[in-house]
Amino acid sequence: MANENARRELLGKKLQSSDAEERREAAIDLGRSGRESAPLLLRALGDPDWRVRKTAVEALVLFRGVGVIDGLIQLLSAHDNAGARNSAIEALVHIGAETVDPLLGHIATPDVDVRKFIIDILGDIRDPRAVLPLIERLNDADENISVATAEALGKIRDRRAVPALTVCLARYDQGWLDYAAAEALGEIGDESALGPLIAALGRSSLREPVLESLGKIGNVSTLAPLVAGLADPLRIVREVSVVALATIYRKSDDADRKRVIEAVRNAAGEQAVVFLEELLLTSGGELLKASIAVLGWAGKESSITKLLDLLREEELEDAVTRALKNIDGGRVRILIDHLASENALVRRVVAQVLGEVKSAEAEQPLIKLLSDENGHVRSTAAEALGRLQSRKAALLLLPLLEDEYESVQDSAISALAAIGDDTVLEGLVKDFTSHHEALRRNIALLLGAFATDKAADALAFALKDEEPEVRKAVVQSLGKLAEAKAVKPLLLAITDDDPEVRMLAAEALGRTSAAEASEALVPLLEDEDLWVRAAAARGLGRVGGEKAGELLLRQLERASDIYLLALVEVLGRLMPAGALSPLLKLCGHADPEVRKTVLSALSAYSGPEVRKAFLAGLEDPHWSVRKTAVELATGLGDLSARTLLAKLAGEDPDHIVRQAANEALRS
Repeated sequence: MANENARRELLGKKLQSSDAEERREAAIDLGRSGRESAPLLLRALGDPDWRVRKTAVEALVLFRGVGVIDGLIQLLSAHDNAGARNSAIEALVHIGAETVDPLLGHIATPDVDVRKFIIDILGDIRDPRAVLPLIERLNDADENISVATAEALGKIRDRRAVPALTVCLARYDQGWLDYAAAEALGEIGDESALGPLIAALGRSSLREPVLESLGKIGNVSTLAPLVAGLADPLRIVREVSVVALATIYRKSDDADRKRVIEAVRNAAGEQAVVFLEELLLTSGGELLKASIAVLGWAGKESSITKLLDLLREEELEDAVTRALKNIDGGRVRILIDHLASENALVRRVVAQVLGEVKSAEAEQPLIKLLSDENGHVRSTAAEALGRLQSRKAALLLLPLLEDEYESVQDSAISALAAIGDDTVLEGLVKDFTSHHEALRRNIALLLGAFATDKAADALAFALKDEEPEVRKAVVQSLGKLAEAKAVKPLLLAITDDDPEVRMLAAEALGRTSAAEASEALVPLLEDEDLWVRAAAARGLGRVGGEKAGELLLRQLERASDIYLLALVEVLGRLMPAGALSPLLKLCGHADPEVRKTVLSALSAYSGPEVRKAFLAGLEDPHWSVRKTAVELATGLGDLSARTLLAKLAGEDPDHIVRQAANEALRS
């Protein structure tokens, strides 16, 4: 102990060295020396070098505890040392939920700066325990405090704050508080705030935050002020309205999306369209994509060329495509002219749009694109002709079955299947064995689209092909045929030399209701290939009934890897007698993928042991297991689960887990 104290004293002296690197190394060593070093590390937070302060923060976050937290809160009063104060704030936020009660004990401190720091920290931690004390601070005598409080409540996103924030929204005597309240209501997202927000639109100073919040909370009932906002005198209000309309559209169902489009098309005037077209050239990111969408809804033919001019990069392809589909009138004629564009991306997008709107007028121009120099264009043209069910294109699509790009081949197969002209198969099937491997594969895939006896016979014959890739395609197609035609060749395919063929055949048999399927799949549980065993297990889970559950349960103890995962999934669904105990035992498996899958399987069960497993999953060392536990633990509905969720929401090292925990707390 004496030696340790002497060493700690020496490190304390090194913290006073003129050499910043020596001070940083001293902070590292103090972090390894245990909690007794916390006072020295708290002192190191005031170091002039940011690297020393960062090292001290990392150590103190690991130590945590009452003494560390109290010391950090005291440093918030270090008015003469911004580095120490900012480092203390960072450490308190990272420690998270454990700091909430101590911070709340100081929330009424007479030091205005410290009050604001505490409120900011509580907002960043996002713990629901802080909501009621924060609501009281909305009436703080200092305007900066009340504004910071509104912002913090917006970050926590707890509906209990909505009534108090709506009162703040209506106030005229607190400078920026009404503005902050409008933003916070949007972050919380409670629809009860819609009425007060709409009422606040009459105040010009609030139009921007109110319209932005309407986009986050609103629905089709709030479209009118947003469409009107497209012509607002203030540019920022117009921009916010564009983004808000796009946000409402994204979260609406199909029927309401049509209402969004109709509202914009009926009310957006020439001034709004000119502004939107200007944004295509002057904006970027979310605003640009929203502008593209709203311009498409406005539906002016004059916008088509301006939208296509954006296709200099693939990033905007989807947004432009969606917008062009919403423009009516002479759209098709103008678009067809652009099929001759020198820009391959323009040709591809136009071909896609013409196919999706099913323009018969575009059939012949699209057929010409089947020989385009660009593979993506050929592929898109084929898909478009498939949507048109163009029988004229059927024979011209056949050469694409041998295209240099597999994606083009696949598009040709899909198109021919959609067209449904089985006369094109006669020559292909007749000379099947004389074709090269890639074409035989594609013919086999194409045969699956035709539920004819001739197609079934051809597939049974092709199952003898020497190439595994061809036989895999055959099995995929057999899985699409009626059971009466498919089961017999599939029973043969599960004995194939190639494991992928056996796996696909097992999957296909598992989707049938044939009596012989269950019996045929049982031997595959002993297959040398894990993927085949897994497919057989899943197949038995679908067709094997109660006996399958008992059989699969006996396999659990000696299973591993993908086979073990498949067994756990199936047992969670079938819930055979005696499965719960072995599943619970697997909660401690070394593989996080197994632990995650087990938690999902246990969601069908109940009881104290299952609850204990979910709570343990919330503290699992692997992020994916914690995320799964978060998603499933919401059904527990008890205080201990909610406390753990709040802790994860504030301090989990993985942002995906924090996000999932915050969503679970709001649900």
